[in-house]
Amino acid sequence: MSAKHRKIAFFAVLAMVTGPLAVAPVLASKPVPRAIAECVFNGRFISSDGYDIRPRYADGRQVDLRPFDGHGVTINGALLPGDVLIVDKLPRDSGPCETMRPAVK
Repeated sequence: MSAKHRKIAFFAVLAMVTGPLAVAPVLASKPVPRAIAECVFNGRFISSDGYDIRPRYADGRQVDLRPFDGHGVTINGALLPGDVLIVDKLPRDSGPCETMRPAVK
């Protein structure tokens, strides 16, 4: 078999193997119900393990957490991939934070 025929055969097999993958639906993670209680630093909701949780309303607007700066806040909602939390209740202040600001991942 010549190099040209091997190349054609290779791409034919590649197309047969990868073709179904190209049309398969993309599966994403479903929202996970969560109540997250963490501290607000500089208007950002930082988890104890350093993740920057981005709370948003269902219409996409960002929740303004600046009034809670330096305080612990509990937010209920649905956690999405990318650390986005769609809130379903207004944030509840739980008093001043006792921890230092963790590193953001």
